Amino acid sequence: MDHIRVSKVEQMRLVRSGNNTEYVGTLHLTTHHMIFSAGDLELWIPYPMIHSAVLVRPPRRDSDDNIQAVYTEERALEGSIRIRCHHFLFVTLRCTDIRRLYDVFATVKHLACVGSLEQLYAFDYRSDTADDAKAVEYDAHAEFRRMGVGVAGGVGQHWRVSEINREFQLCATYPPVLAVPARISDTTLTYAARYRSKARLPVLSYLHSNGASMTRSSQPMVGLKQARSVQDEKLVEAIVATSEPTGMVPRFRNERNNIIIDARPTTNAVVNRAIGAGSENMDHYRQCRKVYLGIDNIHVMRDALNCLADAAVDAAD
Repeated sequence: MDHIRVSKVEQMRLVRSGNNTEYVGTLHLTTHHMIFSAGDLELWIPYPMIHSAVLVRPPRRDSDDNIQAVYTEERALEGSIRIRCHHFLFVTLRCTDIRRLYDVFATVKHLACVGSLEQLYAFDYRSDTADDAKAVEYDAHAEFRRMGVGVAGGVGQHWRVSEINREFQLCATYPPVLAVPARISDTTLTYAARYRSKARLPVLSYLHSNGASMTRSSQPMVGLKQARSVQDEKLVEAIVATSEPTGMVPRFRNERNNIIIDARPTTNAVVNRAIGAGSENMDHYRQCRKVYLGIDNIHVMRDALNCLADAAVDAAD
């Protein structure tokens, strides 16, 4: 609360990009949200969703003659706050009281730039009742049961839940509870993880009611010497087999309906071999085929996103 210079501003004007309608209403600044209300409109903006906020100061009143010559509208003498959000919401706030506008900007600047994760709303929220607190808890075991993992006679009968990552010793970026094929032991998982970047071995993300599954992993550590891992190959084969009624892949089936999706461009995957990584050698993964999505690295994608956002702002102006 120390950073909130003003908690409520009346007669605040708001314009959203793509909509020339100007709303006149009340702006509320709470610890974790900026809330604008005007009639039927109620706009909530969490501070972490704000990508940038720019304060546009009003021109100085050097002389009345210069003001009349350059600015023909009263609004041109007002300051504004232009807010860009991560989900492509662009809003402009205007207020006749310039000091109030400065206080709003200072408040948003302090509350949007937190010093630690504990200051975010998700960590600060405390429920008033025990029932509400229980309702927001995430139970990985219950979620896997909902999908049918480990249920005898169901689509997930060939899957099991493993707590091998309980202390995050296997993979620091995976949850403590993992769903893996039932016929793969934790020992095999340990060896398979060594073959994947940052130990992100293939694990279940989603199980459909028809038995089809989506699993995720990082790139294999193939390298220039075309290294392979029998344990990783057995794990992928067991994942493919989970969609079969018997839990086993038919030995003589030539169909390749199981897809390994590599989100990178082919060139990036090949270049990564020089640093010991790379992509799966499909000669060692039966019943599978590989598809490259051609998505560039995070730096290229971020630049593309910024260009798109700048284009949206220019179109709005």
